[in-house]
Amino acid sequence: MPIFSSGGFGAWRTPGDDSPLVSTQTTDTGHELTIRPGADVGDLVAILADLPPDAFFTEHFGDIDVVLVFRHLPGTPALVPAGVAPSTDPAAAGVSRP
Repeated sequence: MPIFSSGGFGAWRTPGDDSPLVSTQTTDTGHELTIRPGADVGDLVAILADLPPDAFFTEHFGDIDVVLVFRHLPGTPALVPAGVAPSTDPAAAGVSRP
């Protein structure tokens, strides 16, 4: 039985298992995201939206159920302090909070 159904919307994705296809767990050092076979982009986007904006991807574990580890730098805010001009270098990346 394949993981992906050939049926339309609402078809089973991971049969016989009531575990969530994506889940998150807060740890002492950050957050762990678990992604199971059958999860789609919508599942992943919904769970990623719950992570804090200063979390960054550091490592992964697993081969079937994948665990992505996100951490934050202690004491380092994700935002540029008020009055400081951010870099205009195209390689510079920033995170803004809503």
